[in-house]
Amino acid sequence: MLTPFLLLLLLSGPALWLLRPHRWGHAGWLAALSPALVTGWLLTQLGAVGNGQVLTEQRVWSDAFGLALDLRLDGLGLFFGLIVAGIGTAIAVYAGYYFEKNSRLGYFYALLFTFMTSMLGLVWADNLLALFVFWEGTSITSYLLISFKLTDKNALEGARRAFVVTGMGALAMLGGFVLLGQMAGTYSISGLLALPAATLTQHALFTPMLVLVLLGAFTKSAQFPFHFWLPGAMAAPTPASAYLHSATMVKAGVYLLARLHPAFAESPLWFWALFVVGGLTMLVGAVIALRHYDLKAILAYATVSQLGVLVMLLAFNTKVAVTAAVVGILAHALYKGPLFMVAGIVDHATGTRDIRKLAGLARSLPLVGAAAILAGVSMAGIIPTFGFVAKELLLENFFALIEAGQSQLGWIGLVAVVLTGALFVAYSLILLWEAFLRRSSPLKQATVHHAPSTLFVLPVLALTIVGALIPFFFSAIEGALFGSAGSAILGATLEPHLALWHGWTPIFLTSLLAIALGALVFTQREGIRKLFAKAPEFKGQTVFDSAVDALYGVARWSTRTVQGSSFPTQISIPLLAAAGFAAFALRHNFIADLRVDWSAVPTFYEVVLPLLAVVAALAIARAQSRLSAIISLGLVGSVVMLIYVFFSAPDLALTQFLVEVLTLVLLVFVFYRIPNHAYPKPPKHRSLKYLLISLVVGAWGFSMALLAAGEPLAQSISEYFSLNATAAHGGNIVNVILVDFRGFDTLGEISVMVVAALGGYALLRASRLRPVKPDKKYKEPPHA
Repeated sequence: MLTPFLLLLLLSGPALWLLRPHRWGHAGWLAALSPALVTGWLLTQLGAVGNGQVLTEQRVWSDAFGLALDLRLDGLGLFFGLIVAGIGTAIAVYAGYYFEKNSRLGYFYALLFTFMTSMLGLVWADNLLALFVFWEGTSITSYLLISFKLTDKNALEGARRAFVVTGMGALAMLGGFVLLGQMAGTYSISGLLALPAATLTQHALFTPMLVLVLLGAFTKSAQFPFHFWLPGAMAAPTPASAYLHSATMVKAGVYLLARLHPAFAESPLWFWALFVVGGLTMLVGAVIALRHYDLKAILAYATVSQLGVLVMLLAFNTKVAVTAAVVGILAHALYKGPLFMVAGIVDHATGTRDIRKLAGLARSLPLVGAAAILAGVSMAGIIPTFGFVAKELLLENFFALIEAGQSQLGWIGLVAVVLTGALFVAYSLILLWEAFLRRSSPLKQATVHHAPSTLFVLPVLALTIVGALIPFFFSAIEGALFGSAGSAILGATLEPHLALWHGWTPIFLTSLLAIALGALVFTQREGIRKLFAKAPEFKGQTVFDSAVDALYGVARWSTRTVQGSSFPTQISIPLLAAAGFAAFALRHNFIADLRVDWSAVPTFYEVVLPLLAVVAALAIARAQSRLSAIISLGLVGSVVMLIYVFFSAPDLALTQFLVEVLTLVLLVFVFYRIPNHAYPKPPKHRSLKYLLISLVVGAWGFSMALLAAGEPLAQSISEYFSLNATAAHGGNIVNVILVDFRGFDTLGEISVMVVAALGGYALLRASRLRPVKPDKKYKEPPHA
C-alpha cells in the first residue's frame, strides 16, 4: 500500500504542471489533495502501528547487487511520514497563494511533489541503497527548488553550495553504506538492526564506516562546520524554505541517525561524535542568530541550533533522551515551519524582511500576528506550548545524567542547554516585539501594501493551532505517535508519559531561569549584537568558495597543460600517464606474472610479419611526403590483416581489409586537395624527446599484450552458440550471433551509422555552406 502513495505524489506534480494552475484561482487547495490523502491514510494507521504492527513491501531490483525497493512503515516511518505529508499539505495550499498568477507555479508544484515523494521514500526505505537513491532525490529537487528564481544570483549560489556540500556528504555516506552492507551481510535496514550490536561495533571496518555515514548525516542536517549552506539556501522561495529547511530535508540526517541508533548507540565513537558536533552546532547557531536582522536569516540559524540539539540528544541511549528527541522533532516542525511562512507573508505584504524596518504588524495583519505569536512562544519554550514540553524533556535528560553519577557531562550539557534556551527566548522576543508588537521602527518603517487574504494565512494558522493543541491531548497520542517512534529509535519498548505540568521541580525552575536570562538578553540586545558582531565568526561559506575557486584554477591549469598545447603533447600526456600507472601497478612481480612459454619456437611468419610491420612503422615516422606516409600506414594495416589470416580469423581479416582500403582511398583523396605545407624540422632535442616517449609507450603496450596473452581465458562461449543456433532458428552461426545473441549490439551499431549518414546527408544538402576562410589571427600552438 506504500508504493501507490509514492506514485500518487510523484504523478501529481507533473499533472499540476500540465494543468497550468496559475490560470485559475485557489490552485493550492487542489494541489493539497494528494498529500492530504497520504496524511489521512497515515493517521488511520496510528492505532495499528502504535500496537507494534509493521507494514512492509518488497520489490527485488537486482538481487546480485543487493538492490531492492523494500519499504517499511514502522513507528519511526509513520512519525516522519506524518511530518512530511502533513506539513506538505499546508505548504501546497500556501504556495498556491504565494505564487498566485505566477506562470511558474506548476513547475514549482512539480518540483515540490517530486521532493515530497523522495522524502517519503527516504523515511520508508528498508534498504540502504534504496535509501541513498531517495536521499539523492531530495538533494537534486532541493537544488532546483532553491534556484527557482533563475535571475537571483544569491539563490543560484546558495543552491550550488547546498548541492555540493550535501552531495559530497552523500558520496561519503554511500561508501559507508557499502561497507556497512559488507559488514552486516545485508543491505536490509531491518536485517542489520536485528543483528547483535557487537557484530557491527567490533568489526575492523566499523570506524571508517561510521565516519563516512556520519559525514552524510552531518552535511545533510547542517551540522558544524557544514552549517553554512543552510542560511545561504534561504534565498529559496519561502514555501520551499518553510518545507525543506525547517521540517523535512534538514531532518533527513536526523532521521538517518535515529534509524541507525539501535545498531550504533553502544559505540563510544558514536556518542562523542554526536554529542560534540551536536553541542557545538547548537551553540554556534544560537549565537549567530542574534547577529542578523533578516527574518529568514534569524530563523535559519535558529534551525541550525535546533538541529544541533536533536543530534546531541541522539548521542544518548536512554529513554528520556529518545523521548526528548522525538518530541523536539515534531515541536520544531510545528513552530519553525509556520514562522518561515509568516516571514514569507510579511515579505509579500511589506516588501522587506529586515526587522529594523518593521513594526506594528500585529495590528495591520492580525491573523499573521496571531500565528507568529503562537509559534514564537513555542520556539521560546514558554508554558503551555509544545516547545515548552520539548525543552523540559531536554533539561530532564541532563538532570538524569547528573543523578546517574555522570555529573561532569551532565553539568556541561545543562549549562550549554540553558544558554541556548536563553538565546532561543531572546530572538523569539526580538522577532515578536520588533516585527509585530512595537509601534515604530528605528529605520524607515515599511508599510503593508499588499495585505494577505484569510485563505493565504489559513495553512499557517492550521499548523500553529495543531502545535498548540497537541500538549492537551498527550494521553491520546503519546503511545501511538511518540512511543512507537521512540521504540524504533531505542530498539526497545518506550512508553513515554508526557504532561504540561509536573510541579515546581528543579527542571521547571531551570526552565524559568533560561526564560529570565533570555529576557535579559532581549533587553540588552543592541549591546550584545554589537559584541557578537566584533567576535570572529567561522565563515564556512568563504572557505567553500575559496576551495571551489582553487578547484577551478586546477581545472584551468590542467586544461591548458593537456589541451592547450601542441598536438604531440596532448597525445603524450595521457599515454605516459597510462604507462606510468601500469608500471606502478606492476612494479613488483611483473616477470612472475608473465605466463609466456619462452621455449616455444616461433614460426617463420610470426617473425617476418611483425618485423615488416615495424619497418613500415619506422617508414611512417621518417616519411618526407604525405603519400609515402599513407602507403606505409596501409602496409602496417595489411600486415595486421595477414596476421589475422594466419591465426584463423577470416572475418577479422576481411573487416581489416575493407577498413584499410577505405581509409587509404579517403586519405589519398583528402590530402590530394590540401596544399602541401613544408613544416620546419624539429630540433634534435625535441626529436629525442618524442623518441623516448614512443619507446616508453611502446614498451607499455608490449608489456600489456604479454600479460594479456598469459592470462587464463574464460570458458569459451563458442559451444553455447553452436548448441543454441538452431533454437534461434538460424543455420549460420555468425548470422545468429549478430541478429539474435548480440542483436542489441548490432542495433546500436546500425543506429550510429544511420545517425552519421543523416548528418553527412544534411551537410551535403545544406545550401548555405560556404568555404571556410582561414582566420588570420589564429596561430598554431608551438610544438612542445
